[in-house]
Amino acid sequence: MAKYRVLQGIDYPPNKRAEVGAIVEDIPPQSVNWLIESGIIEEASKPEKSKPELKAVEPIIEEILEPIQTEPIVEVAVKLSIPVEEK
Repeated sequence: MAKYRVLQGIDYPPNKRAEVGAIVEDIPPQSVNWLIESGIIEEASKPEKSKPELKAVEPIIEEILEPIQTEPIVEVAVKLSIPVEEK
């Protein structure tokens, strides 16, 4: 039976799961062609594709030229008196 390397995690019958990098040989034969064409699996006999190396990028800092508008904050103290009924 042919062996395939999983390039994207897949669920396949009956109730199985294969994660990225796993080598499987029990994928349903009727699904193999479209899984290969879709880039989800590849033949395990091929050398593993190397992943591109990620490089750190300096953040871009932009100056904001518009002045920040602030409105004055006005606080108002309100004294409430609640009438008390005399008994």
